[in-house]
Amino acid sequence: MKRMREWKSWKQLHKALRRRGYKGEFEKISVSRWRNSKSPLVHLALPNKWFDEIGLINLETYAVGILHYFREK
Repeated sequence: MKRMREWKSWKQLHKALRRRGYKGEFEKISVSRWRNSKSPLVHLALPNKWFDEIGLINLETYAVGILHYFREK
């Protein structure tokens, strides 16, 4: 979402897609809304590889157990 806020408009999103090699027409989406961060266009513009390059930790690599809460009767 932070990167989307930096783009400020859908035009910057489309430029990022073209830099990654995607061609064609793209739908215009609001990049200032959190719900649009799940958009397929944003996933194409910001792949997981990009997050690895900037040094963010991938939480999917850590095995986490399920916490069980027991209630006493």
